[in-house]
Amino acid sequence: MTDSELDEEQTPDELFRTAVLVEGGLGAIALGAGYLVGPSARDLVPTTEQWEAIVGGIGLGIVATIPLLLFMSVLRRIKHPAIEKLDELSDHPMIGLMLKLNAWELLAISLCAGVGEELLFRGWLMPFLASMVGEGLSPATEAFSLLPEDVSVDRPWWAWGGFASQVALQPDATATWTEQFSSWWTATQGWPMVVALIGSSVLFGFVHPMTKLYIFVTGMMGFYFAVLLILSGNLLIPIVAHALYDAVQLWSAASEAKSTGTASD
Repeated sequence: MTDSELDEEQTPDELFRTAVLVEGGLGAIALGAGYLVGPSARDLVPTTEQWEAIVGGIGLGIVATIPLLLFMSVLRRIKHPAIEKLDELSDHPMIGLMLKLNAWELLAISLCAGVGEELLFRGWLMPFLASMVGEGLSPATEAFSLLPEDVSVDRPWWAWGGFASQVALQPDATATWTEQFSSWWTATQGWPMVVALIGSSVLFGFVHPMTKLYIFVTGMMGFYFAVLLILSGNLLIPIVAHALYDAVQLWSAASEAKSTGTASD
């Protein structure tokens, strides 16, 4: 099928429905896999009763978006053929159709991507891989948890889990943060999580095969989202950072395309 045939066969509205269905389906897969074989990605998301962690997670997710936007802004200023291809992605028929959608539709797609992909790759796949490696390559129902042993203990809004909960619940004034992190990592995560962190990030990159550089950049972003989860234990942070980054990039591309007349209906 040629690009022109693809453009003729699918309308922007059809693309919108497909994108929402696919991205939302990834989240459903993650929740289903967590229910069937574990671990549960849902455990890494605060409940409505824990509103401080929800508000804090959203706020930190917004802040965590800034380094991604700065990174891409700097990257695109570099003169290199591989980097210049990133700016040509809007010429792809699928991207071209997407840029014809309005701002709210682009936001909806971005939210679905942030929720669906983060539930799957960071919420379920990464701890699942850590469990497989840690248990001798056999699936386990309990993963290497990023939550404190006793989740009923009151925690600050910024210390839902991960390394932050270690600092909040078991502070050590005699050790530096580096020493505390090393101690926490060795005791609770170790090399299985290293393998899982790298493996899930690589897979995340390869499910975005637009260009070779795009695969690499997306994989690095997956690594960044994973680190956010490891440090905080709050999946809302990478979800918000992922969704907001996608939305800003799509809004910017759509605005540019409309200004040049390449995304006219």
